[in-house]
Amino acid sequence: MRTDGCLPILLVAVLASSCRGEPPAPPPEPSPPPPLSLRPLTSRERRATSEAGPAAEPGTLPPGHLPLASGPPARPAAAGESVGGTVVLAPALRARATGGVLFVIARAGADRRIVAVRREDAASFPFAFRISGADAMMEGTTFAGPLEITARLSRSGDAVAARGDLEGVARGVAVGAKDARITLDTVHE
Repeated sequence: MRTDGCLPILLVAVLASSCRGEPPAPPPEPSPPPPLSLRPLTSRERRATSEAGPAAEPGTLPPGHLPLASGPPARPAAAGESVGGTVVLAPALRARATGGVLFVIARAGADRRIVAVRREDAASFPFAFRISGADAMMEGTTFAGPLEITARLSRSGDAVAARGDLEGVARGVAVGAKDARITLDTVHE
């Protein structure tokens, strides 16, 4: 199939249709951005939203958003609700406990849901700890016992257990306890 003769005819047809004397259509006007209703995640976004207009009230959801929790709201921890104690090393693992970051993790005893986490960068053993509802990862988390308190010496500095990390657990710890003892006696393989 030969197309050398069709190309000039096609070009003339396109030019003729665009030169009928009609002015070109104006470009569409940009629509204004929708008002912001979510809380910014960074200070840079906070500055941009303050220039764009007011943000939504803290704790409110956009219209039509489903409620975040069902049932009565969680009772935040009172100031005195905490667990304290000591993290010690098993004698056989002392040589492996160099460097790293110590994580103290409180889990609800019934469903093992994490209720609070503390990160300690320069821990030496024995290490005295205190964990409370103020260490909750989500606001409004209930800090109630009995609790399972895990101590993990992470070599990588990551909260997720990895090979070579040392760990120990104390189970059935009551909120208000001041003498919980956790022995780092397990090595993750």
